[in-house]
Amino acid sequence: MATLMQRRQFCQGLFALGAIALSGCQASAKGGLTVHLLRKSLPPQLIQRFRQQAGVGVHLRLQETPQALAHTLAAGNLGSAVLSLGDAWLPEAVAKGQIAPIPKQLIQNGFDWAEPLQPFVKLISKEDALWGLPYRWGATALIYRRDFFADLGWEPKDWDALWHPAVQGHYSLLNTPREVIGLTLKALGRSYNAPPTHPQLRERLSRLRQGCRFFSSDAYLQPLMLGSTHLAVGWSTDLLPLLKRDPQTYGAVFPASGTALWLDLWVCGQAPDRPTLDWLNYWWQPEVAEQLSQFSDALSPRVSNLTGTLFQRYIPLADPTAFTKSEVLLPLDAATQKTYDTLWQEIFLTNS
Repeated sequence: MATLMQRRQFCQGLFALGAIALSGCQASAKGGLTVHLLRKSLPPQLIQRFRQQAGVGVHLRLQETPQALAHTLAAGNLGSAVLSLGDAWLPEAVAKGQIAPIPKQLIQNGFDWAEPLQPFVKLISKEDALWGLPYRWGATALIYRRDFFADLGWEPKDWDALWHPAVQGHYSLLNTPREVIGLTLKALGRSYNAPPTHPQLRERLSRLRQGCRFFSSDAYLQPLMLGSTHLAVGWSTDLLPLLKRDPQTYGAVFPASGTALWLDLWVCGQAPDRPTLDWLNYWWQPEVAEQLSQFSDALSPRVSNLTGTLFQRYIPLADPTAFTKSEVLLPLDAATQKTYDTLWQEIFLTNS
C-alpha cells in the first residue's frame, strides 16, 4: 500500500478539483449531481474518477465547518443534492425529518467494519433502510510540542498525561462537554458512553479545569504553534495538516486507553436518484475506500487496517489495542444529558 501521494500528482488534483467544480456547475443545470461537503475533505483525484466512471457532472458546494453543513441541511432546500453530515447532527436531522432514508438493497457492499465502529450501524439503521452512508471517520487525539516533552524526558501516551504536574497550565481542551467529560471517564477506566457517576469524576474534572490554559474547539492549534501551550486535545482532521507540515516540531498520539471516534456520512434530502446512488456506492468500493484512507486526513470505515494510512503515519497508536478500546459517541438520554450539563456548568463555567 502506498503511503504518500506524489506532490506533482496532488497539485494536478487541485487543478482537477477546480475543473470539477466549474464543469459541475454547467452539468448541474442538466441533471448532474450537487454535493455539499467540507473543503479539502476528499482527494480531488477520487472525485474526478467518479465523474469519469459514472458520466455524471458533479457540482461541489464547499463549506468550511461541519456546523455550516448542518445549517445547510436545516434550511430545508437540499432537494436532490447529497450532503456530508457529522454523526453528532444525525439524531436531530432524523427527528426533524430533514433527511430521507436510503433503501439498504440499493447499497452495494456490506458493513464489514472494524468492531469499534459497529455501534454506529444501529444508529443509522431504520428497518430495511439507512439514514445515511458513512464514508470517513476520525478520532480525538493528543498533539504536543516535541521540544517541551524532550526537556521533561517523556512523551504523552494516554489521557492521564493531562493530570501530570509538569503540564499544568500548558494544555488546552476542546470546548465540548462530551469530549472533556468522556476522556475523563476513559482515564478512570470507564466508557465514554458510561453514566457520569464515577465517585472520582468530579474531583478529576476539577483538577482538569484548574490545569487547563484555555478551551477551544476551533482555535487550539495557534497557541500550540506559538508555544503558549505545549499539549492539546484535538480532532485528527485538524491535527494532520500541521503534523504533515512539521513532524519534527509536533508529535501526536492515539491514546492508549482508547478515544472517541466520529464519522461523517452522506445524507439525502429526498429519495436518492441514480446519480446519487452511484455516488453513495462509489465511496464504499474497496479500492476507493483504501485510497481515501491513504491520501486524505480521515479514514474509510471499510478500511480496518490502519497501516499505510496518513492517520497511522502521523498519529500512531500508543498501544496496539488503542483502536479496539475506542468508541463511537452514542446519543445520551435526557437524564444523562442533564448530568453532563450540570457538571459542565458547575465546574467549567462557574469559575471561568
